[in-house]
This record gives sequence, structure tokens and C-alpha cells, in this order.
Amino acid sequence: MGRRDTQSGVVLINVLVTLALASTVLYAMISLSELSIARSQRYSEAGQAQALIAAAEASLISALSRDMAEAPGSDNLTEGWAQIAQQPVSIAGGSFALVVEDAQSRINLNSEAMRGAQGAQTLRRIGEALDLPADVTDRIRARLAQRKPLERLDDLIADAGLSPAELVALRPFLTVLPRSTDVNLNTASEEVIGVLTGNLAQTASLVAIRARNGSLAPQDVERAQMIPPPGIGFTSAWFRAIATVRVGTTTQQVSSLIQRSASADGQRHVGVVARETPFRGSVQGP
Repeated sequence: MGRRDTQSGVVLINVLVTLALASTVLYAMISLSELSIARSQRYSEAGQAQALIAAAEASLISALSRDMAEAPGSDNLTEGWAQIAQQPVSIAGGSFALVVEDAQSRINLNSEAMRGAQGAQTLRRIGEALDLPADVTDRIRARLAQRKPLERLDDLIADAGLSPAELVALRPFLTVLPRSTDVNLNTASEEVIGVLTGNLAQTASLVAIRARNGSLAPQDVERAQMIPPPGIGFTSAWFRAIATVRVGTTTQQVSSLIQRSASADGQRHVGVVARETPFRGSVQGP
């Protein structure tokens, strides 16, 4: 009787161990399945977000191509490309927003006009407008004197010793583009025009004309009795589309730099040349 009880106890223990192992395996299988489902869902959400970003880029490229053919003499905020922007709007399972910017609405630190006396004066005026310490613009000038082009405005933190707060203050005035560019008076802010002209009355006159007519032309600069400083224009070749998309639990924000150009034989081209995200940095486009 004692031996039988012992054998029964061993069998029971074996059964319990087997059940425990089976439960562990089953739990692991369920957990892996749930992880796999969650991973697949995230991939699906990311794919949908990327498709929406690509659609936003395509819409802006189409509008810029059409504008290039129909109105090559002026780029201003009344035109179709500027109307592509979208305030945050709800979509199925998330939200979508698109900011469209003329990248030439700010002063490009890689422009030739910023390397001489005019550039030094412009930087000084920016520093005064922002009440920045004088050494901030001195350090930027020293970096520009190296002749090596900047790749991003954020490079000024390492290359010129700027603080993040100083960089934030400078962003409304400055940008970095791959090539030398003019500032488009049709899209530049009043503050940017002001540091370029150094004349409040002339700046106010230009802004008033632009508000009244929707755009500026070379003759408007003459009417304002202004001697055009180097590095200003009325058209643009560089634009940015900043798309923010949320699908489910996945949020993506991509800033796409779009270039518009024409070859020597008259062929027009508009396309994405670089993409930047807050997490991955700059990614070269196709």
C-alpha cells in the first residue's frame, strides 16, 4: 500500500510538471504570437504613414511643376504650390498635417553673399534684432570663413559653439541649402527683409506693396527707393514639405527638401533631393 501511494505520488508530480511545461510553452507561443501581431501592425501603420508622406510630396511636386510652366517669373504665397499646405486633420485611425515652405524665404548661410562684408553686416543686424551676444555672430562668421559648406543649420552647435536656444532664435532668419541662393522677397518675412535692407521705412513699403498686390516685382523695389542688396530675388528653386502623420500608435514626421531646376536644353525637373526626420537625421532622396 505504501509503495503504491509512492508510485501514485511520483505519477502526480510528473503530470503536474508536464502540465507546467505545457502551460509555459503555450504562454510563450501566445506571447510570441501577440508580439508578431503587434510588430506586423506597426509595420502596416508605418507603411501607411510613408504612403501618405509620399503622396504629400507628389502633390507639392505636381503643383511646383505646373507653376514652373505657367508662372516662371514669380514665386509667391498666392500661388497653387503654397495652397497645398494642410492644417492637422483627422484621417481613418489617425491624423495628417502638411507644412509647405519656400526654403528661400530665409537667408542661406551657404550663399556667396554671406561670405563678404554684406554677409557680416546682415549677421550683425540679425544679432541686434535678436539681442544676441556679439560673439554669437562672430563665431558664425568664423565658421563661414572656412569655406566648407554647412550641411545643416544644426551644425552651428558643434562648429560655432552655439547653444540650442541660440539656434532656435536664429531659425526664423537663417537656413542651409546645398547651393548659393537668393532670398525670395515674395516669401520672406518682414523681419528677414528688414535685416537685408537695414531700412525700416523701405521694408515697410515693400511689405505693404506685397500685401496689396500679393507679390513683389523688381519695379516695386525701385518705387520703394531702395538699392537692392546682393542676394535678393523674386523666384525660388528650393522648397520644403514637412509632413506629420499619425496612424494608430505610429507617428512619423519627415521634412522633404524639393529642388526645382531646368537643364540647358530646357528640360524641367522637380524632385526630392533629401529627407530629414527628427530621429534619423538626413537621408538622401532618390
